[in-house]
Amino acid sequence: DLLSIRPPKQVIVGRADNAGRADVGFAVGIVLYLALLIAGRGIATTVAMEKSTRISEVLLAVLRPSQVLVGTVIAVGTVTLVQLLVLATPLAVAVRVTDKIGVPPIAAGDIALAVAWFVLGFALYAFLFAAAAALVNKITEVSSAILPVTMTLVVGYLLAITVVAWDPGGGWSIAASMFPLTAPLAMPIRWASGEVPIYQLMLAMALTAATSVLLVSVASSIYRRALLITGHRVRLREVISGRTLS
Repeated sequence: DLLSIRPPKQVIVGRADNAGRADVGFAVGIVLYLALLIAGRGIATTVAMEKSTRISEVLLAVLRPSQVLVGTVIAVGTVTLVQLLVLATPLAVAVRVTDKIGVPPIAAGDIALAVAWFVLGFALYAFLFAAAAALVNKITEVSSAILPVTMTLVVGYLLAITVVAWDPGGGWSIAASMFPLTAPLAMPIRWASGEVPIYQLMLAMALTAATSVLLVSVASSIYRRALLITGHRVRLREVISGRTLS
């Protein structure tokens, strides 16, 4: 009798967990992109306001340029990071205690890693935004001044959600996840695919951190020299050539 035959157990073939993690990675990429974009513009606006109102000149009388710049970055970054943690914590807890939302428990670790990548990505892009904003003479010039940095961030995001999300193990995906300017957006998505050796993750984080440290020195130098020019928008070649010091 056909009715007496028990149906076979359902067998799921493929990377079911990775599919769920990939969705989390994709969402993380969007959140990090928006957070870096919003925080970067906040830093740029703050730096431009300090220069246009001459507050920076008062600060530089008692502090080094690097201290002023790092203080601004930390102040804006702390607020943004707290906001990100407030948004991420409920999702991480939900992923850990229940599977009703269709995401594997391991994705909670992906979310925690995303927060670490935000810190690295923020440190990297924050000083780029700050250095670009130091070149302006009026606060209304901020948008155009930070456009190159913004476009770099946009390109990194597009690479992450197209190339990396489509083929995490491909050569271009590996390169995007290792290059410091794109790693903060590309590596979380690639890591969520489950195809990243741990040494690549650690190397990408180390390269991004080292680049961030280097940018502190570079941005501080631009910041110090650009503040000596008032009355017009500073061209980058003026700062690099050192004519502001004469």
